[in-house]
Amino acid sequence: MSVTRPFCLGLLHVLLLVLIYSCSQGTGSNKSTEAYRHSLQDSINEIELSLEPIKNDYVQLQVAMKESHLSNDLISQLVLNQKIGDIHLKSFRFDDAIKNHEDYLRLSEQLADSLQIVKALNLLASNYRKAYQLEHAIRHSFRARKILDNLQQSDSIIFKAKAETLNGIGWIYSMLDFPDEALNSFNQSYQYLEKNISDTELLADNLTGMGIAYSNKERYDSARVYFNKSSNFHIATNSRSGLGLIFLSFGKLSTKQGNYREALIFLNNAYNTLKETNDWIKQMEVCFASGEAYKKLAQYADAEKFLLEGLEIAKEMNLPFYLKTAYSELTDIYYLQNKPTVAQQHHIASLQYEGLIKREKMQNALFNAFTDYQRTESERLIAGVETIYVTKNIQHKFLIFSCFLIIVLLIAIFLIYNQYITNKKQNEKSLVEITKLKSDFYTNITHEFKTPISIIIGLAEKLKKTIGESKSAHNLIDLDIIGRQSENLLFLVNEILTVSKIQSSNQIHWVNGNIVSHLRYLHSCYQDVAEAKKINYLFHSSSDEIIMDYSREQIWVIVNNLLANSIKHCSAGNKILLMVREDKKQKKCIIEVADNGEGIAAKDLPHIFRTFYQGDTDLREKIGVGIGLAFTKQVVESLGGKIQVRSVPFNETVFTVEIPVTNYRKSASITPAEETAPVMRQSAYDPVESGESKGESGRPLLLIVEDNRDMVFYLTTILRDDYNIIVAHDGQRALEIAEEKVPDLIISDLMMPAMDGNSFCCHLKKSVMTSHIPIIVLTAKTSTEERIDLIKAGVDAYITKPFIEEELKAKISQLLKSRKDLREKYGQVVLESQNVSSDITNDSNFEFLQRVTDIIYREMRNIEFFPQGLASEMCISPSQLNRKIKSISGLNATNYILKVRLNRAKKLLTTSQKPIGEIAMDCGFNDFAYFSRTFKKEFGITPSKYQRMPHLQE
Repeated sequence: MSVTRPFCLGLLHVLLLVLIYSCSQGTGSNKSTEAYRHSLQDSINEIELSLEPIKNDYVQLQVAMKESHLSNDLISQLVLNQKIGDIHLKSFRFDDAIKNHEDYLRLSEQLADSLQIVKALNLLASNYRKAYQLEHAIRHSFRARKILDNLQQSDSIIFKAKAETLNGIGWIYSMLDFPDEALNSFNQSYQYLEKNISDTELLADNLTGMGIAYSNKERYDSARVYFNKSSNFHIATNSRSGLGLIFLSFGKLSTKQGNYREALIFLNNAYNTLKETNDWIKQMEVCFASGEAYKKLAQYADAEKFLLEGLEIAKEMNLPFYLKTAYSELTDIYYLQNKPTVAQQHHIASLQYEGLIKREKMQNALFNAFTDYQRTESERLIAGVETIYVTKNIQHKFLIFSCFLIIVLLIAIFLIYNQYITNKKQNEKSLVEITKLKSDFYTNITHEFKTPISIIIGLAEKLKKTIGESKSAHNLIDLDIIGRQSENLLFLVNEILTVSKIQSSNQIHWVNGNIVSHLRYLHSCYQDVAEAKKINYLFHSSSDEIIMDYSREQIWVIVNNLLANSIKHCSAGNKILLMVREDKKQKKCIIEVADNGEGIAAKDLPHIFRTFYQGDTDLREKIGVGIGLAFTKQVVESLGGKIQVRSVPFNETVFTVEIPVTNYRKSASITPAEETAPVMRQSAYDPVESGESKGESGRPLLLIVEDNRDMVFYLTTILRDDYNIIVAHDGQRALEIAEEKVPDLIISDLMMPAMDGNSFCCHLKKSVMTSHIPIIVLTAKTSTEERIDLIKAGVDAYITKPFIEEELKAKISQLLKSRKDLREKYGQVVLESQNVSSDITNDSNFEFLQRVTDIIYREMRNIEFFPQGLASEMCISPSQLNRKIKSISGLNATNYILKVRLNRAKKLLTTSQKPIGEIAMDCGFNDFAYFSRTFKKEFGITPSKYQRMPHLQE
């Protein structure tokens, strides 16, 4: 409705201007332009006649195109681009068709022929419309309409071009659900077709479009009349594609009227008719319409068959709109067939394509194009009136024009004012409410900012006065207060940013799994903070698993705010308990956060979920900004749940969150086995003695260093499908495992017994065996000093607890990829003696590999030296040597030694005159046949042939 009113206003405005223009239209025309157009058209006709023998022969048309480029014949190129583009369009190769028709448009513009430009624009609009890229179709169609309005000729060619343009615009309106505007465009096109134009195909297409428009307006009898008229033309021309479209239209019409059996008869006729054509788009639409009819009749198997056939066509043609339609319809069918897993997969696929189809953006593009067309049309008509006035110099027509112009302006002003008043009344109520909310928000947040700012300013002034009096102790106290108040300001800003980030998310990302394990993980993230305040910090669940639909992000927000709130209001000796249980009778999951801290006064309880409410308390600074609980309530309600609180100050405060238990989103990606394994199973936490003994040996090996069993279980659960896992519970044991197993990456906690995360990282980076291993630290601490300490310790990345699963996986993947790239660079530099930059030569891993390579060169003839002697000289065991070389170069020790020998042999073959057998002995190969085999396997050629290559001799 919001789009229709501006259209009506614009149409009335244009109608009045057209009336002015029609009353004063002159008789002059640009004869030279028309003569040029006819001359160019004659040339085009001659070229088309010469191409008649090859007709639609794509290969010969391409040969003709090459010849036209060699002769720089622009007119031939124009004709050939049109024909080749038409062939691509008939085969539904839209990208190729668009490319050729764009060249057709470019050449038309270069030749400055308006009619050819319009033809090219109409072809491009048709390409984009059939591919459902409506924004481009709208732009090209309305541009063609503007050009046609400026053409003064009135011959049949111009009429046909106008009819084609208006027909295309009518289909765009129809596809975007504007039946009135579509009907108006089809009618205008039909009027041009009646002016001595015998284009039966276009006439039938107009009638079909009118029938669809009437069907969308629910005027079914009128729709049938126009469908019947259109079918007569298609029968006369024996157009199977056109008849298929008519059957399809009748089928959709019957479906709208609830006559599903009748609809299937029509759709079956359409299906059989179109099977004998190559019109894949209409065949696909018949499949979708048949699926809809069978779904209405509860014949889900038949519906699924047709929808899957339509999906295959959509995939082959790679059309996002139709792919979205197919996946969406199949989602409904699978839900109706009680196949929730398959339905969820198709729903996810539908959402992926839905983001590519921005229907509102297309409607806005249509509205903007129409508005721009109105403006251009108005300017053109007014300019025409002024030109006629100057040419004829008739005073009374100027008066008439002026009167009409005044009337139009008055009507326009009246309508605009009326529209403004209507919109103002509609928005006034909501604007008042929004203004009040904003006012309250900024008033409260301003008061919150004023307190720390006032303290900081006051203490800063005090410091200015006392800084020269050497009152260092007092100054340190003042600076400490300034620091705390600065942190308060940062907390306020972070709270506002958090609210903005979560509220800006339009959709909730649901998963199905064990919510208990996720809550246990979130609880463990605050273990260090609670222990630092000497709080008795506990977790309890009535069962090990509660399988349900939930959002990790939303649950994180809820639990994070409640636990942080409890920790803030508790002191040493207090107790905090996170409890979770399932009410199976009412199908609810109940999460409770209880503490015996300072609590909430009875008069404040009804208001604590209001934004910025803090009550009349002396502990205002401790209570904080008041955003968290209000925002928590919004998040809980977005999950369909509710939150309550009860409190007895300094005795008990309990926040209770109730969330509905549903299982609509079961997915193969998150199985109950992953989420519901018993949390305290000892085997889940014991260190794995060999990465190769668990899972696939080809996968990267990860070492997890964490003393909290819940956190270990959570990390193992999310990573075990992609990586082999080793676990250590303290830094000392982790250091031993790292030097023995040489993992590909280490994930470590910061706070651990025996050796903390900082010391552990320092030891790793100083050790020759482990200096290359990437390290990710998980920490609940976020201060600047702590982050600087981590960077100094050599940490490659740190992630703040609680973290998002996808963030951790992405960071691991990126670090492993970087390490792989570095291995390849090391191998090329050392083995192939490439130029090396200073940043690599200063790297300890490169120095290690270079030293190993030098020893191999030195002892190359001594076969008994390897690998024991090499390991001894490097002061490590053979297994450690093997792992270290493989982690740096990607090759195990044996293969690396062999590769160095072969590269040495390759170099000697090109620089030495020695016999091949002697070169083999020099490089440590006592068996010539073995040397020849390995050389050919490595370089693809035997040593003798390589030595005889002519370019090497030169």
